[in-house]
Amino acid sequence: MNSPTSSEPIQVAAVPASASVPAPAGWWRRNVWWLLGTAVLGTWAIYAPYRDALDSYRQRHPSQPVAAGKNTWTQYEGARWRLVSAEALAPRDPRILGPLRKDAGVLLVRFEVIPDSGTKTATLDACRGSVADAKGRLWEANPSELPRLKGAKLPTTCGSGYDASFKQVLAVPGRPFAFQHAYLLPRGQTMEGLRARIELRNSETAKGRYLDFAL
Repeated sequence: MNSPTSSEPIQVAAVPASASVPAPAGWWRRNVWWLLGTAVLGTWAIYAPYRDALDSYRQRHPSQPVAAGKNTWTQYEGARWRLVSAEALAPRDPRILGPLRKDAGVLLVRFEVIPDSGTKTATLDACRGSVADAKGRLWEANPSELPRLKGAKLPTTCGSGYDASFKQVLAVPGRPFAFQHAYLLPRGQTMEGLRARIELRNSETAKGRYLDFAL
């Protein structure tokens, strides 16, 4: 038998396509569940601080009104509340005993609150009062520039205070407790369109809500 010479090409048998070795899975496919888990954890790591910061901001700056009608009781934060009266004092009203700025007027707003059983006085005393107009301007209750006022002695906080005899009075569950907020507004400001607010800032249960009364 003749042996092949060096000039004859060597024949290599073709490997069928079905017998080829499959390519290994890519990195993305091998790590798909790890990637998904990392994405979920990363999203939560971003969202959780944002949610906590938003909740904290809402506690300090309530923005969701709870509509309350005049002379009607409205449930809010462990108590029932109502606006009793609102009165704008004339610049020369004899009840204004101290100096009053020439550009300012005094507004008195009286409320009553009936605490529910178990509601603490300290919770009610954390209230903040304010008055807003249709333009969004806001005035805080009982500012330091407010002159001394004569008349019925009512607490300026929502759960405790002192009466005309300088005797301490406390809000009692099931009984109305009267208090008053006073405001310095621009002189000539009418009560039309004004709204009084009662807020319990830093309350975790208020969830950004405040009481809103039309004057």
